Amino acid sequence: MLTRYHKGPDGKPVKKALVYTAQEHGIQVRDLDQDAVRIVKRLRDNGHDAYIVGGAVRDLLLSKRPKDYDIVTDAQPARIKKIFYRSRIIGRRFRLVHVYAGPKIYEVSTFRSIASGTIGNEYGTIDDDAKRRDFSINALYYDPVGNTIVDYVHGMKDFKAQRIVPVIPLKTIFKEDPVRMLRAIKYSVGTGFAMVLPVRMAIRKHASLLTTASTSRLGEEAMKIISGGRCLPICRELFKYKLLDAILPSFANLFRRNDEVCNKLESRLLEMDEHVHRTAEKTLSILLTFILSVPVEEAAEIPAVDTAEAYHNALQASRDFLLPVTLPRIDVEKAVRANFIAPEPKSKVRKPRKRRRRPRRSESSAGEAQNGAASDASSLDT
Repeated sequence: MLTRYHKGPDGKPVKKALVYTAQEHGIQVRDLDQDAVRIVKRLRDNGHDAYIVGGAVRDLLLSKRPKDYDIVTDAQPARIKKIFYRSRIIGRRFRLVHVYAGPKIYEVSTFRSIASGTIGNEYGTIDDDAKRRDFSINALYYDPVGNTIVDYVHGMKDFKAQRIVPVIPLKTIFKEDPVRMLRAIKYSVGTGFAMVLPVRMAIRKHASLLTTASTSRLGEEAMKIISGGRCLPICRELFKYKLLDAILPSFANLFRRNDEVCNKLESRLLEMDEHVHRTAEKTLSILLTFILSVPVEEAAEIPAVDTAEAYHNALQASRDFLLPVTLPRIDVEKAVRANFIAPEPKSKVRKPRKRRRRPRRSESSAGEAQNGAASDASSLDT
């Protein structure tokens, strides 16, 4: 293990970070996404510092294949865009760059400062950037060129101890961004690591703050939970810490009921998680097919005059089931159609028709004979 020093205000070296070598962290270069490595190398070749950071490093340490790679650098967005032809700057408040490599998208962001707190947008240095990260196991900077990990916040120590430890002080971490409570539970379930007691206590204390988060951010987190392959255990933990009501209140209501419908939802979530692990499925409409089977079945009990009204009931029940999260309409409709069964047409009760009595043939002939005789008599009189 090596140590990285920076010059202090007095010009003397100050210990800033620990550097772990390949033998110590165990990440194999052959396991990396080569496009992500090329992006880091290209930034380095153009005179910039660059690292892979966050969830990708955590997954590599767990011997898992990362779902995506986040890259950080000291280059600012306009400079990054000049280096990569196939890229675009996104975001208004928090500007970063999407770099395209074939069908894949890599998120490249600039080191951020802590001058305005952990949610400010000023550019800074890598050691400032590390102090903005929510939990220590997400604040590890991996250098794929030298195959080393740079650790400013003792994240490797916490990783080896299998614990979720905050980088930002507990008095501000959840007040500044309540969504971090969701992330703490996702990391705990995903890694099997335990949240330290102060984190658990802080989540219980600040759980009500999650309702102040924007609907768009809650929607993003909901989609990550649904597609992550651990939806059921994460939802159970969120319910335990009273966070599920803010993001998926319909789920929370069923968990409280603990009845047959609740069991059905849990069964469908388990099936969805197994499907994701088995197939790596990411198509939202297919994943929603598992979840929305519950409200569609309940909507089938609502009386409807025809198939169109029955489908409308199922679609509205599904939208209500997902509130306050608003997911793409086309995906919700596909999932509803996959579960919808048209009701059997109701047979109309026919009223008996009153039929006119037809005279019998013999009666008709006799009547005609009488009419003929009367006619003959009248002619003789004349």
